[in-house]
Amino acid sequence: MLTLKALEAAGYKSYPNTLSRYALYGMEKRVEDQFGTKYFIHVEVFEPYPHQDPESNNFDVAVQFIDNDDDVRPTVNMTYLDDADTTIEDIEYFFERAWLFMGCPYYEKNE
Repeated sequence: MLTLKALEAAGYKSYPNTLSRYALYGMEKRVEDQFGTKYFIHVEVFEPYPHQDPESNNFDVAVQFIDNDDDVRPTVNMTYLDDADTTIEDIEYFFERAWLFMGCPYYEKNE
C-alpha cells in the first residue's frame, strides 16, 4: 500500500503541485546511478475519497523517459495504476525494468 510515510522513506521529496489542480501537492524522486540521472518519478498526492479512511491519501504515480540522445528529445510518459497491495518498491522496480527494456538514454549524464 502506498503511503506518505513509505514515499518519504524511499527518498521522495515534496514540491508545490504543478501537474493537477486537484492534487494537494507533488512528490518526486531522482533515479540515478554512478553514470548520471536516468529519470524522475513523479507522485501527485490527493485527498482521500469520502468512503476512505480520512488519514489515507490517493496517489497518481508517473514517470517520463527521454526517447533518444539527439538534440530533439521526445519523451515517453507512463502512469502506474496501483492497487491496495502495491508498494513503492513495486512501482520503482517496474519503471526500472521499463527504462532498461526500452533502452532509454539518461536524462542527464555525469561529466
